[in-house]
Amino acid sequence: MQDYQNLAFYWAGGQSAATALVIFALGLLFSLQGFRFARPLFALTAGAGGFVIGALLARAAGVPAFPVAAGAAGILGCLGLVRFRLGVMISSTFVFATLVQYLVARFSQSSTNLLIALVFGAALGMSLRWVCLRSLPIILTVIQGAGLLVLGFVGVTGNLAPSLASTFCEWSRTIPLMIPVLLVMLFVLGYSVQANQAQGDLTSGGSRGAWNALELA
Repeated sequence: MQDYQNLAFYWAGGQSAATALVIFALGLLFSLQGFRFARPLFALTAGAGGFVIGALLARAAGVPAFPVAAGAAGILGCLGLVRFRLGVMISSTFVFATLVQYLVARFSQSSTNLLIALVFGAALGMSLRWVCLRSLPIILTVIQGAGLLVLGFVGVTGNLAPSLASTFCEWSRTIPLMIPVLLVMLFVLGYSVQANQAQGDLTSGGSRGAWNALELA
């Protein structure tokens, strides 16, 4: 079973400095201002998840992967853009399925354990739609932003300070909880910033507008 963290870091380290900066900037956008652009961001997340699922289904069926993956990405992305609540649920399902499987993979590479983690994470993400709908856009954007920030950091340091990047990646391989703890720290920072901004909008009478209003979705 592949270690997806190492694959992601290897990919990020091979990107140009400009691409790495774009990834890092997207991470900042997701983490600090994600609730203001939740609808398009979730449409992008739903499309990315649809692309992965479409590619897997196409491979299992023995048909060309890209057309099926692109079609699934387009369908889910459009659904997430048109129906905000549906986009939140689709994104939550994908994000938590990936997150729970990633956490389990830090300690076990058993295919059975990873499959159970994937199903459990998907069920958890889907159920949160009925548990904390109002805060879910902030939670999801901060989780994704934290991951993008880490990838962007690896990419930037890989270009500007290769020894730092290699040390960081080596430590992440030998210390299973290093990256999860870092992600938790980034999550707490991002969530506190977005939650305070959202509360400030309510206090001052500001609004995200109908574009991102769950009540009108």
